[in-house]
Amino acid sequence: MKQLIFLVTLLTCACLKIQAQVNYVLNPSFEQHSKCPYILDQIKYATDWSPIDSIGSPDSVFYLPPCVPDYCNTCDTAPFVPGNDFAVNIPRNDYFYQYPRTGNGMVQVRMLVDATMPGADIDFRDYLQGRLYKPLTAGKDYCVTFYVNLAEASGYAIGKIGAYLDDGSIDVGQDSASCSKPQTAYSPQIVASSIINDTMNWVQVRGLFTASGTEKFITIGNFSDFAHTDKIAVNYSGYSSQGFSFYLIDDVSVVEVGTKPIAGPDMYVSPGSDSATIGSSEEGLPLTWVVLGSAVPIGHTGSLKVHPDTTTTYVLFLDICDVGGTDTVTVWVAPAGVTSPGLSKGEVKLLPNPARDVLNIEGAAGCEVSVFNLLGQRIYSASIISNNEVINIKDLVQGIYTMQITEPSTGARLVRKLVKQ
Repeated sequence: MKQLIFLVTLLTCACLKIQAQVNYVLNPSFEQHSKCPYILDQIKYATDWSPIDSIGSPDSVFYLPPCVPDYCNTCDTAPFVPGNDFAVNIPRNDYFYQYPRTGNGMVQVRMLVDATMPGADIDFRDYLQGRLYKPLTAGKDYCVTFYVNLAEASGYAIGKIGAYLDDGSIDVGQDSASCSKPQTAYSPQIVASSIINDTMNWVQVRGLFTASGTEKFITIGNFSDFAHTDKIAVNYSGYSSQGFSFYLIDDVSVVEVGTKPIAGPDMYVSPGSDSATIGSSEEGLPLTWVVLGSAVPIGHTGSLKVHPDTTTTYVLFLDICDVGGTDTVTVWVAPAGVTSPGLSKGEVKLLPNPARDVLNIEGAAGCEVSVFNLLGQRIYSASIISNNEVINIKDLVQGIYTMQITEPSTGARLVRKLVKQ
């Protein structure tokens, strides 16, 4: 009985470790919502997100004054009606034509208003505030990343779009008039380095900072007043450009430096299988999937469905401000009539793994072995003579490799991950 309890405890701990949250931002891709948005100023429906005025009435259609981001989600299926400037339809409305970077949700934030234009007597704007699932750790370094896209209805493209992390003190509470003014008293730790005027592609904003240990919230917006905002005038055909600057926001992340991506365990699928799901369920991370040997991205989500016709290795890149890492997962497809690639050559083992100087390959007599780097380049190949073969890997640089073992007589292949220390 004690052994059973120990085993259950061990499995529970292992599962918790595997499922540990990497992204500190809650609902980072704006997928979770209490209600589908149907009009402007409804960020309140996106779980764990709000304006910096926490007193806005939860029962009203609009927060007042106009300092509240617009929540957009494909669950709003109302048809596009030209001239309805309160609609938040995806992909087309009177403000933009754009799909979310990932998933179904995104947010529109008013970053700037020209107070000199007719009818605008103040430089008002929105601020988007989200919660972290736990406070950051003092002294540790974190990479903050979010993606922006300029809405075509903007009259200005701007720079200095920033992210400010704090304990929530920026919340203006009942002073609702203040939440629509430039929050110049706060200095964002992360700031875009240039003016962003791309209306087609999602542009990454990112930066490193060292936590004080009090950070529980992240606030995204333009913290400079009109005079001190880097800006250029723009005018996009088909949209009514004014003295405003609107930006779409998606995939917000705060990740501790040193975090590694999780591509998931290698798996086997039968020939003709519809798909396999690789990766993890984490949302909002700066991830890129590629097929081993190719530089063409095939996805940016944590969990990815793939449809391999032959055994394929996928590489997952996590961009943590240029100090991220990679992980690989292989989905192998057996030739017709072969139940499992390993059956025709017994239980193939690579020992040790990770390895430093030599690698023992057991159970692969008569097979061919090839080692590939993450670029898909073959850097080693040999024939396996016995069921207990030793190969020298001392000259390989430290890193992750893919080892492919092929049985020439059947064409069966076994792909394993090799870690060189």
